[in-house]
Amino acid sequence: MSPEPEYRQWLHGQLRMAVWIAGALAACGLVGLFLSALGVPDAVTWPAAAGAAVGGGWAADRWRRRREERG
Repeated sequence: MSPEPEYRQWLHGQLRMAVWIAGALAACGLVGLFLSALGVPDAVTWPAAAGAAVGGGWAADRWRRRREERG
């Protein structure tokens, strides 16, 4: 048996995590930037940005799954 399938599985997991993190960072940054530009207090900006990070990570993962299903 070749170790290649195990390596591919590991690499696939790393790619999944990278896509999730990229989506989370993008959403957090955009929401934080937008709310800060509007002058919203930090007590509101930080929780909103954290929530957006979770939503952005989830959305990026859904995008990745749809891409995989297409082939």
